[in-house]
Amino acid sequence: MDPVANPFRPGAGRRPPLLAGRGPVLDAFDVLRRRAEELGEGDRSWVLHGLRGVGKTVLLNELLVQVGSRGWITAKLEATAGTPLSVALTSELLRSLRTATGRHPAPRLRRLLGMFKAFSLKVDPASGAFSVDVDIAPIPGADSGRFAEDLAALFTVLGETSRELGIGTLILVDELQEASAADLTAINTAVHAIGQGQAPLPVVLVGAGLPSLPAQLAEATSYAERLYEYRAIGLLDGADAQAALTGPTSLRGVDWDPAALLMALDVAAGYPYFLQAVGKHVWDVAPGPRIHVDDVVLGGEFARREVDDGLYRSRWERATVAQRALLRAMADLAGERPVAVADLVGPLNRNRVQDLSVARTELIKKGLLYAPERGLLAFTVPGMSSFILKQSA
Repeated sequence: MDPVANPFRPGAGRRPPLLAGRGPVLDAFDVLRRRAEELGEGDRSWVLHGLRGVGKTVLLNELLVQVGSRGWITAKLEATAGTPLSVALTSELLRSLRTATGRHPAPRLRRLLGMFKAFSLKVDPASGAFSVDVDIAPIPGADSGRFAEDLAALFTVLGETSRELGIGTLILVDELQEASAADLTAINTAVHAIGQGQAPLPVVLVGAGLPSLPAQLAEATSYAERLYEYRAIGLLDGADAQAALTGPTSLRGVDWDPAALLMALDVAAGYPYFLQAVGKHVWDVAPGPRIHVDDVVLGGEFARREVDDGLYRSRWERATVAQRALLRAMADLAGERPVAVADLVGPLNRNRVQDLSVARTELIKKGLLYAPERGLLAFTVPGMSSFILKQSA
């Protein structure tokens, strides 16, 4: 079949042709959007958590699309270990406020712009001397130098301004598990502040990260367990996985032999990223207009090779010899399931759990593992254990 017409899109953060299984999340966000626009009220902010490659970034982008043409104030950023969250947020809000000055009357934005200028001058003096085509002086209120306090003040004026304009503010933070404990505390404090009034302000923060993120937020601030709506983003069930493969092909006049479809679903195992890879390679090898078992056998092998060489091998090769030994022990003991660190001491010929702490910490920093609970370790990428078990010692 024509590779130019191939509908599948494997890749980091790339939107698949069909967002199978994610309808409930998008429908729930539409309710938040309407509450902000019609009632001037916010609701609980969200935390999307799941393994890598399940579509969290895609969902963040989709939420941004829902409000992008409706005049909302928005900021989408990625938390990284090397950049303070305050600096990244300032940069993204500056972009959005420049856009806002062309959409909304300048007098109604003056207080927000003045407080943001004072905030940005304190957070990042280099970007604080910003230009938004409006001559504005800094207004005190969000410039104490204490990030948690200043962010709460800034979120409050963002919410009040949004309510006056009949819109909302949407803050999206990807890879939130990479933020420092102090930055997580600041986020919790700010989100808590905007929900305290009789009518919560229409500011929505959506953070996305690994399954450890809810615990990290709770460790930063105990009330975080009640502060957010936590939404687990996982593998697709049988019906949704089937829709992810057959929906895009049917729009191109291509159907699947039932046995071929079952084989493709078995190969992909509900993993959204792998579903896209399988679909892409099966399409490219199939003569069409019907996909048969032989097409899946060949295309599935190409897909497996792509995922092994890209997604898995790059992670495996970042690990040292000692770290690979820990990863292999995890795969041997539990496959894809979480493993108690204490259970790895014997297989790795160590005397104490503390002897594994360096390798454990470095593997978490490299993004290969996460701690779902205290004392447990798990792989961040579905299928990693199977790849590890195929590697030579």
